[in-house]
Formats: sequence, C-alpha cells, structure tokens
Amino acid sequence: MILTLFIVLFALVSVGLIFFVLLQVPKQAGLSASMASGGSLLGGRGVEGGLVRITSVLGGFFMLLALLISFVSR
Repeated sequence: MILTLFIVLFALVSVGLIFFVLLQVPKQAGLSASMASGGSLLGGRGVEGGLVRITSVLGGFFMLLALLISFVSR
C-alpha cells in the first residue's frame, strides 16, 4: 500500500520535474547577454529564479522518493 503511494508520488514528481526543466530558458547567450541586460547582472532573476527554485525542490523530492522506494521495496 505505502509502496504504491510512493510510486504514484514518484511519477507525479517526475512529470513535474520534466515540465519545469523544459520551461527554463537555456543559458547559451554567454556573458555579453548579461552585460546588455543592464542592472540585472548581479541579481533580479525574476521568473527564472522561481523556476530554478521549483526545479531544485522537485529534484530533492525525486531523490528522496527514490531512496524511500528503494528502502520500502526490500
């Protein structure tokens, strides 16, 4: 019962992680794009900062659930 719950949560976190990774803008523009954006060189990431934070949290849940599934399935 609990293993099934962890697997369902793992699947949902996986889909969410894929979604938020695909939403992020690639950072291939280099240093010149950072200089051209004015005062945002030192901070002020806006929406991108939130996406990175959500992706990090989902990545942590992904690893935690993977470990829990591993221990519960033994």
